[in-house]
Amino acid sequence: MSDNGSKISMLGPTGKDATGKDFVDANGRQWQCMGKMVPRDFSVVDDEAGGRDAAYRPEPEPEARTLAVEALAEKLQPRRLVGEYEYRLAEPDYEVAERVLAMSDGVPTTEGYKTAESRYIIGGDDRVRLNPTNGWPASANAYLAPQGCSATMIGPSTAVCAAHCFYNNGWITSNSITFGANTDAPTAPFGSFLADSLTLPGAWNHNEWDWDFAVLEFSPSRPDLGRQTGWFGTAQNFDGTHTLVGYPSDKPTPTSWIRSGSFTAAPGSRYQHNLDIIPGDSGAGAYHNTDQRVAGIQSTQWFTTIPPRRWNEVRRWDATTYNFFHAYGNWPRA
Repeated sequence: MSDNGSKISMLGPTGKDATGKDFVDANGRQWQCMGKMVPRDFSVVDDEAGGRDAAYRPEPEPEARTLAVEALAEKLQPRRLVGEYEYRLAEPDYEVAERVLAMSDGVPTTEGYKTAESRYIIGGDDRVRLNPTNGWPASANAYLAPQGCSATMIGPSTAVCAAHCFYNNGWITSNSITFGANTDAPTAPFGSFLADSLTLPGAWNHNEWDWDFAVLEFSPSRPDLGRQTGWFGTAQNFDGTHTLVGYPSDKPTPTSWIRSGSFTAAPGSRYQHNLDIIPGDSGAGAYHNTDQRVAGIQSTQWFTTIPPRRWNEVRRWDATTYNFFHAYGNWPRA
């Protein structure tokens, strides 16, 4: 993996040259082709409508750093979509698991990069519409169609998203990723395209929420996309106010809306929060207001009827996500 912008070396084939054959990546690891991917039409927005009944909420798994290296390596064993083909790492990912377990003092903070500021237009509720969207912070956030999700740039060519936006007991149809998408012109200020590769942990199937994260990598075809859109960087920071920019389905689609709130500690790898979340916001990065670093990835909304309560959860940024993104994207890269 390159550390500079002069040459980008992916850890496997990209969409333009994926042939459906097994390969050895730049780190000498064997990847197996699982066959041609057959996507199915699945609306993440419809699936999330109304929230999820907490009576069926899986218990949080043990914090990753409490697992034995063998167990963690199996959960991290990645599933990667490149072009029309799905690949799996032939063996559990012991290298990344060992890196996760070695990080006992927190994870490094990575730097962000801003473009020009965007102006705000007040909406009809606590959320605020961003329009136009070709300036910061709307520019660094994307609308995913047709499944209805959001994504956020954290590096020059790398974005965070939620695994459930792409996989639910099988791959979900995905046609476009549009940063700064808008109903008003310019509607796609940076173009619409798909990632060169999409990688998510093999432990995710459809409700393993501790593993609800995905790496969107846009190099080598767009190695400096983030220098057009800006990017947030990352930090393990859960105190104070956090902000999220997403594409909620209850507003004209696609329009970009910003909102703020606070995180609350929760067991395992998830954090509860009180930001206003609507289906369509899933996958967006929640960033700290002061340092503007992504500290969580919007994942789920839950409810109870007795007592009546609703709450949202992010997959918090930690040693597991840091090392997974570092291993399967060209990130971090200044």
